[in-house]
Amino acid sequence: MTDKHYSRRDALKLGLGVVATAAVAPMMVSRKAQAAEVTTLTVADVGGPYGTGFGKAFYRPFEEATGIKIINTVLGPDPVPQFQMMVDTKNYLFDVALLNPEHLVRLNKLGKPYLEDLHIQVPDPQNYVKGAITPQFGGVSIYALALGYRTDTFAQGNAPTNWTDFWNTTKFKGRRGLWRSPVCTLELALMADGVAPDKLYPLDVDRAFRSLDKIRSSIDIWWTSGAQATQMLQSGELDMMSIWSTRAQTAIDAGTPASIAWGQGLYNIDGFTIPHGSPKVDAARKFVQFCMDAKRQSLYTSDLACGPTTVKAYDFIDKQKALMLPTAPDHIKGLALLGADYWGEHQVALTERFEKWVIS
Repeated sequence: MTDKHYSRRDALKLGLGVVATAAVAPMMVSRKAQAAEVTTLTVADVGGPYGTGFGKAFYRPFEEATGIKIINTVLGPDPVPQFQMMVDTKNYLFDVALLNPEHLVRLNKLGKPYLEDLHIQVPDPQNYVKGAITPQFGGVSIYALALGYRTDTFAQGNAPTNWTDFWNTTKFKGRRGLWRSPVCTLELALMADGVAPDKLYPLDVDRAFRSLDKIRSSIDIWWTSGAQATQMLQSGELDMMSIWSTRAQTAIDAGTPASIAWGQGLYNIDGFTIPHGSPKVDAARKFVQFCMDAKRQSLYTSDLACGPTTVKAYDFIDKQKALMLPTAPDHIKGLALLGADYWGEHQVALTERFEKWVIS
C-alpha cells in the first residue's frame, strides 16, 4: 500500500487538521522504530562462489558500514514461484534476492505487484551495461553459459571452440553434457545449426528440437545445478559441456585441466531485487544501492568469475584476472545476450515441452 502524504493546506481543506496530525504522527514513529529495529537483512543468492564473492564484496562491507548483519541464503532453481508465494502470504523468507531480467518479466506478468522500486541513483549511468539498472533491478554481475572442456582430452589446437564443434561428434569425440533446461540449451542448438547469435529471437523452437535430436544420443549427462556441473568437469566424468563460466573457472582455479571456449556463448545479468511489501524495504534499498559501487563490484572477481556491470570496476581489477571474465573484450564479442523478454513469456510452456523431450 502506498502512503499518501497531505500538506497542511490539504488537511485544512479536507477538515482533517487534527485527525491527520494524529494519524501521521504514529506512522512516523512507527517508521522510525522499524528502521531502528532492522538489525539483520536476509539476502538470497544462488550459492557456491556467489556467496563467497558477494560476501567479500558486499555482505561483510555492508555489515561494517551499517551494523546491519547480512544473513546469506540460497534460492531454489526457479525463484519465481518462491517469490510469488512469499509476497502472497507475507511470509518474507528473504529481504533481497538475486534474480535475472527474465524473472522480473515473469513476475510482472502476474497481475499484481511482486517487486519494490529500488530508487537507485548512480552518478555515471552511461558506464553501466545496458539493462543493469531499472526501477526494480540493480544489476551487479554478468555471467555466461559457455563451452567448458578438458584440456587433457583435447590438445591445444584440436579443442572445440563453439557449439558447432560440440555438435560435431565425428571430429570431437568425448563424453558430453548439457544443462537440463530449455533456457540457453535451445539457443545453443540453434547456433549449432547455423543460426547467427544476433538472429536467435524469437526462437525457432521446432528447428532447435530438430538440432537437439541430432546430438541427443551423444549426451551422457543432463546436469541440473552449477555445483554438479563443476564436479562433472573436475572429475573428468565429462570431456566437454555447457557450463556457467563462473563454475568452469572455479574448477580451473582448483587445478582442473580445463578451459573455456567463449564462441557462441550466452550472457546474462544477475541483479538484486526486493519483494513487494517487505517490512525491511528501506534497509534493503540501502543495501542494493551499496552494491552498485564500482570498487565494491571489483572485489568479488577474486572468487567469482563474473564481469561487473560497470566498466569503472575494471580500474580496480588485476589485468590478468580481467582476461578471465565474460566481459573481457575478446570474450564478450563472442557472446549473445539472453532474451529476457522471450523467456519471460515462454519459459513455462517450453520447460514442459523440453522435459517431455528429455524423458521420451
